[in-house]
Amino acid sequence: MSEILNRIINYLNNNQLDKAMSLCEENKEKKNEHLIANIKGVILFKQQNYKQSKAEFLNSIDLDQKFLDPHKNLFKLYIKLEDFKSAIESGKKVIQLELTKNPLSYFNLALAYDLNNDYKKAIELYKIVENFDFKEKKILFNNLAKCYLNLNNIAEAKNYYQKALEFNQNDKVILNNLLILYLRIGEKDKSEYFYKKAKAIDENYIEFKLNESEYFFSNNNHQKSIEILQSIINKTKNYIAYTKLAKIYSMINDNKKAIEIIEEALSIYPNKKDLKLTRGFMHLIEGEFEKGWELYEYRDSIKKDISIENIKLWKGEDLKDSNILVTCEQGLGDVLQFSKFLFNLSPICKKIDFLLYDKLVPIYQKKIDNIKICEKKEVLLNNYDYTISLGSLNKYFYQTKNSKSSDLINFDSDQKDKWTSILNNKKKKIGLVWSGNFFGPKEPSRSIELKNFQKLLELDVNFYSFQNEIWDRDKEFFNSSNIIDFSEKNFSEIIAIIQNLDLVISTDTFFLHLSCICNKETWGLISLNADWRWYEYYKYNPYETLKIYKQTDYKSWDDVIQNLNKDLKNKFNI
Repeated sequence: MSEILNRIINYLNNNQLDKAMSLCEENKEKKNEHLIANIKGVILFKQQNYKQSKAEFLNSIDLDQKFLDPHKNLFKLYIKLEDFKSAIESGKKVIQLELTKNPLSYFNLALAYDLNNDYKKAIELYKIVENFDFKEKKILFNNLAKCYLNLNNIAEAKNYYQKALEFNQNDKVILNNLLILYLRIGEKDKSEYFYKKAKAIDENYIEFKLNESEYFFSNNNHQKSIEILQSIINKTKNYIAYTKLAKIYSMINDNKKAIEIIEEALSIYPNKKDLKLTRGFMHLIEGEFEKGWELYEYRDSIKKDISIENIKLWKGEDLKDSNILVTCEQGLGDVLQFSKFLFNLSPICKKIDFLLYDKLVPIYQKKIDNIKICEKKEVLLNNYDYTISLGSLNKYFYQTKNSKSSDLINFDSDQKDKWTSILNNKKKKIGLVWSGNFFGPKEPSRSIELKNFQKLLELDVNFYSFQNEIWDRDKEFFNSSNIIDFSEKNFSEIIAIIQNLDLVISTDTFFLHLSCICNKETWGLISLNADWRWYEYYKYNPYETLKIYKQTDYKSWDDVIQNLNKDLKNKFNI
């Protein structure tokens, strides 16, 4: 190594950045140009001049395509800038250039996918690292657990958190991750255990304080929960504390206070997308639709596929001679509810292709007028003038009332007749859905513990369940109940079953929307902290066959269940 490089590195290692940069500028040796450019990038990175830092790293790469260090440094830069897509590309290049497999490089690439919310790919790469002699196995297992948790794989999340904990039974990070896991799936005994253990290790750890607020809320002490979060905000202006506090005020139906909290948070963190989206939801709840729809566009579910991202986004332009691709997003219930807007779009454009989730394709008609239901492979072969996500059609058509999603559904008369024969008996037939996905929107508040329906289930009727996810808290009661389990049936069969029922009772889930779209009488059990669509929006978009039972106290469903039992007895004279 030349003398000037030695001096530069010495200055750099001693954080004498200006002297290091001056020497870099003095360098006249052509053979060192790529090295100097990389070092200048490092200096600028340390000085937080990220734009120029990136330029120097790219310059170093241009000077020597096989020089590994600037690719590694670019990866760090992109992670710092939260440009995770670019970090992924840099991470791939590092692995490509390395002569032997380096577990750290695979870990870094996995982390980039993890941060980009591509948890399946992250797991695939973390698993490669697991087979290496990787020194940081505790961190690896913790990250794997978080990825599985984000994919709603509770069993694997528990497994890897426990593996991580084996390295240090008192690791406060892992203890708090286990605490929040058990809080979210409603396992009270485990929550209690990890709460006490995490508190004993470090009760002032910020993640513990945030989790402690959820712990108290889960134990119906919202005042203590609010007190903890407000204390954190007063001391640190912590961003997560703001979001949790606003959520709690929403859950106890104090929307005015929730708005105040979000407004304060936005004054400090004006560029946070999730804060803007939350404020948008609040506008929609209040019926302030123009402001609401604008902020509704910040939702994460609008993720354009790389294969169609170059199509122009429709923003209300004339579509008379245009083909438009409508993409599917959000939950299955959202698709059922909002797909009716395709009928409003239909008369004003030449052709609509609707890219539907694979599992819903069988229950939709293939073609109606100029609306065609498509799978991914079909879309890739076509050309489009515009695209828009399904949820975004709301802002154009939510006030119209001349369309029904049921007109898009493929009602199979043969299936209906088959289930008429199977279900033919003298007892009344009722569908019952009491909980949604563990980590769905508004959970766990929108789900009801199954044992609350005990008196209902004692009535002389047949109850049928379609939900394929039974929470741990409900499994024992479910297995000993008289509920007939149809969770393994496909959606086409479930539609036929619903058509043969006398009534469907459901919390705010996909099956509530499916039942309403089947034009079946449906009783909806809606939480106090309901989704925005059950407020002012619902006045424009009601379901004709739906009767709503609204919770009045976030801590209890007793009044809802009592009214339900009374109405059920009156309806069927039982």
